[in-house]
Amino acid sequence: MYRILQTLSILAVAILFGISVQAQEEGVGITGKGIKLGSAWGSLNTNDSVFDAGATGGFTGGAFLTYNITPRLAIQPELMYVRKGAGDNDFFGGDGYALGYLEFPVLLKYNLSPDTRLIPSVFFGPSVSTLLSADIYYDGFFTEDENYDVKDGMKSVDFGLMFGGEVVFRSTRPLKFFLDVRYTLGLTNVVDAVKWNDGREIADEGDWGPIHWTDYDRPLIDEDAEAKNRVFAFLIGVRF
Repeated sequence: MYRILQTLSILAVAILFGISVQAQEEGVGITGKGIKLGSAWGSLNTNDSVFDAGATGGFTGGAFLTYNITPRLAIQPELMYVRKGAGDNDFFGGDGYALGYLEFPVLLKYNLSPDTRLIPSVFFGPSVSTLLSADIYYDGFFTEDENYDVKDGMKSVDFGLMFGGEVVFRSTRPLKFFLDVRYTLGLTNVVDAVKWNDGREIADEGDWGPIHWTDYDRPLIDEDAEAKNRVFAFLIGVRF
């Protein structure tokens, strides 16, 4: 055990030394930070008809920090809010699942052309998300909107893989604007079928849920029900 700790300590010192040396080079070190916001379109990849719905739109936004390992290669941790879920919506209303997450991606980013006026880059990396809220919603054009809290039937953590691209508009000013397009592939089954079914409650008399049942606040699902998040997002942001 002592030798393992000693080896890890030496590796840590070597990495820190390498970073400190590289930070002296131009274009290496903390090269940017900023904020971004946009629209996220979520859907659920599922084996249960209860969660089989189309894409639903929602807000996403947050902050990031970029650390360049080389002038082209960077690590970019982010802290984002993103609404995921699924739904069927039209002019007269809609129904579906609204899942709010606090998401923490750590992206490996590669600048394709760092010296041009437009700076394109591609990125990918893992993300971990903590569930903040989960609701079944029904928005009716002629009826009162209804929402049912189903957070107790969802898993609290979601893991995924994120990849996409970005274009930064180079400027002599401290602020630089950019466009960001990304896709997140969920790896975790976000539904806990046992807790979902155990948490069913009688709805208020006269209420109608999003799938048009009258007795409970949520439908009964199969014991082996699975649903994984899929999210496409388009964001604009500012880097300084």
